[in-house]
Amino acid sequence: MERSERVLVVDNDRSIRWVLEKAFADEGYEVDTAADGKSALDMISRKRYALVVMDVKMPVMDGITALTRIRELPDPPETIMITAYSSMENTVEAMKLGAFDHVVKPFDLPEVMDLAKRAVERYRSRDVSSGSTGQPITERIIGDSPAMRELYKLLGRVASTSSSVFITGETGSGKDLYARAIHSHSSRRDEPFVTVNCASIPGELLESELFGHEKGAFTGATALRIGKCELADSGTLFLDEIGSMRLDLQAKLLTFLQRSEFERVGSSVTRRVDVRVIAATNADLQDLTARGLFREDLYFRLMVVPIHIPPLRERREDIPALARYFVDRYNTRYGLHFTLTDDIVAALETREWPGNVRELENSIHLMVVLQSDVRALPRSCFARPETPEPPTAIARNETIGKIVDDLVGGDGGELLEAAHRIIEQPLLARLLSHVGDNQSEAAKRLGVSRNTIRKLLAKYGMLT
Repeated sequence: MERSERVLVVDNDRSIRWVLEKAFADEGYEVDTAADGKSALDMISRKRYALVVMDVKMPVMDGITALTRIRELPDPPETIMITAYSSMENTVEAMKLGAFDHVVKPFDLPEVMDLAKRAVERYRSRDVSSGSTGQPITERIIGDSPAMRELYKLLGRVASTSSSVFITGETGSGKDLYARAIHSHSSRRDEPFVTVNCASIPGELLESELFGHEKGAFTGATALRIGKCELADSGTLFLDEIGSMRLDLQAKLLTFLQRSEFERVGSSVTRRVDVRVIAATNADLQDLTARGLFREDLYFRLMVVPIHIPPLRERREDIPALARYFVDRYNTRYGLHFTLTDDIVAALETREWPGNVRELENSIHLMVVLQSDVRALPRSCFARPETPEPPTAIARNETIGKIVDDLVGGDGGELLEAAHRIIEQPLLARLLSHVGDNQSEAAKRLGVSRNTIRKLLAKYGMLT
């Protein structure tokens, strides 16, 4: 850990408090405990906590009421809710109120500790340079160039409406920040802001991610799942990298946008929500539409208010302010004192920054950590590995069709088992790489238990 953070464990069950207190202490956290929500609020008013792990059902004051009060604070800690009484209402309410996650007892302790680590990292990554994590999200959008001033005016006009917004911009330009800015200045600011990265979720799982599924809807659906559209009710749903969405799912998304209605996978019950949709992509949707890879009716439905984020090379006058901001952030995070000189700023201004603000931030991060001038860093630090373009929906379908044809046209039997062998191992390998070898997270993404993950890894000789 970079520094010791304080964690508060709140549960009326003494044994649960003891287990979690010991686990957090073993990881180097400073830990306090409380037996009810009222005591927890009293402690939070006196001390600064990065994380609260709190039960839902408690005497004196329940966890949901306490969570509501916590989220009203100017510097609220991240919160993980735990409960033995899982229900759709509890889950939706906790997530709508801003909980980091919702865990059901009996819980997997390593999974809770992994969630806690990520929650603390999110707490640390807030706007530390300002000294106040309660600042609006727009405080992290830096720039006073003419292009940015025009963009701010547009954001302000759009925020006051409920119109769909379509954000375009190159990779690394910060499209998610602008989506959050629109939400934070809208009448929905106190409601959920829910993000779905369409490119990071396999197409066959994306429908469940968006609309949820019923228990038993498909193999691996061991419990009810609340979709992101439902979690975003009354708030904003941000669909990032929407250009990668499959055509069949695009049709269902279009129906949702037109009617504000959806059905969970495995259910015939129609549910209605009030959600503002903001979509974003770095792809050329007009080109995808012309090639039949993106629905034209969905394109026009999303493109009510188009907003383009200018690349960093078109607003170089913002580089000094961005550089100072990131230097302050990482100096504060690591307790360092790197000095940003005029010569370094001048060198930064001459670069093209194909990765935009994200690449600039990564370079500043590296300079602060290594305490080195950007001009003294090895060129390999700035090498950009070539990444192939993601396969289109048609290309993916053609690949799947080829696999199926080969299986059916072969001489062997047990085709389902053969199909499992073809897809399971590369899926496991890719997923584990994506989640940093976190087996609990991989199990959650697959909709199976951690024991099932370990059995599959043993089956394919992938256990380490």
